[in-house]
Amino acid sequence: MVQFTTNGKVLELVDVEHDIAKALANSPPPRDHRRVDFAPAIRAQTPPMPPYVEHHADVDQIGKLTAEAVISQYEGAVKALEAMGTTLIDCVNRAEKMAAGCKDAITYVKDTAQKYREEAKLIFDRIEQASVMTAEVRSVCDEMRKKIEHPAQSA
Repeated sequence: MVQFTTNGKVLELVDVEHDIAKALANSPPPRDHRRVDFAPAIRAQTPPMPPYVEHHADVDQIGKLTAEAVISQYEGAVKALEAMGTTLIDCVNRAEKMAAGCKDAITYVKDTAQKYREEAKLIFDRIEQASVMTAEVRSVCDEMRKKIEHPAQSA
């Protein structure tokens, strides 16, 4: 049987059974000095075969067990792939949210750029109006200065 740990590594229960058996063999005997063998009870429970496979009638027990072990490994890989697919879907959803946020930011930038253009046009027009008015004032002042300096010529 294949289990996955929280960090995504494959945990073989058969290996765990062997580790437990070693630990029990190396530990001090229980007070009643009877040894308990847990592994056979665990090994008796085999995971159900996936519905898309079934044993052929002419296959011997070794072939069946080997095929079950292989399909069990493949199913473990399938579960990991499905989990990865779920993770990818989550990534896509987050990316879509970020894209929507980027679209809002782009709209804001475009609006701000348009407001800057409008403000620049207002300032541009004010500067040109001030320039025209300054030229008119200079012209009027020059005429007035000429009239003051040469009163006879202007009459």
